[in-house]
Amino acid sequence: MPYITLKDHTQLYYEMYGEGTPILFIHGVLMSGEFFHKQFSALSNNYQCIRLDLRGHGESEKTLHGHTISEYAKDVRQFIEALQLENTVLVGWSMGAFVVWDYINQFGHDKIQAVTIVDQSASDYNWEGWEHGAFDFAGLTAAMESIQTDPLPFYKNFIANMFAEPPAPKEEEWMLREIRKQPAAIASTILFNQTAADYRDTVQNVQVPALICFGEDHKFFSTKAGEYLHNKIPQSKLVTFSKSSHCPFLEEPDAFNGELLSFLEELAGKQ
Repeated sequence: MPYITLKDHTQLYYEMYGEGTPILFIHGVLMSGEFFHKQFSALSNNYQCIRLDLRGHGESEKTLHGHTISEYAKDVRQFIEALQLENTVLVGWSMGAFVVWDYINQFGHDKIQAVTIVDQSASDYNWEGWEHGAFDFAGLTAAMESIQTDPLPFYKNFIANMFAEPPAPKEEEWMLREIRKQPAAIASTILFNQTAADYRDTVQNVQVPALICFGEDHKFFSTKAGEYLHNKIPQSKLVTFSKSSHCPFLEEPDAFNGELLSFLEELAGKQ
């Protein structure tokens, strides 16, 4: 199994498919790179598709430290340098979008030529004057309590809300399996940190082409959160998916892959 070892000796799991411009897929909180499996067959004929499990997630080492968005962004930086990736396209879904924005805040656009943001508000928390989050204080504390005491019902409800239509039992089974690879201590720590993150004042730092993808079913986020990003990020395109909630790459994979391919082809035409 392919791993890289970070400077703090944490091992990160990854998989690579195809050759060409690298596309690095960064998953959401509690999840893993396995959630992007429907992208690899469609994209790997012409691009190098890379799935990475962030520390504590999926097949990566369950180290008990470093579970903040800023540290995850530093891990991605080390990963890109270790694999000597250039002109990378970062695809950040949910919390993965925070990792993308934090990467740019810390390291600029070095080694990055474009980004794709998938169904993520500029902040997950419903701050005063901000109605595009997924959590208020009561919801966050209840989620953390559930993860520590009775996680299965919480995880099942979390999965259900990620989809416009409930996933088939076999689909739910593999998703639960991926989520439950993460110890509760890690899950509640990163859930709190990513919910408290706020990128409203820094998303405009994205100064490379950006594809913004949102589901039109608003169980997680309204498309207004996508419009906010589109208005803030200069070189951005907003695309919505009518049959999707939080996972258009799984719910409408053909449409999602088509939009991403068109975006990539447009990038290539500008080079």
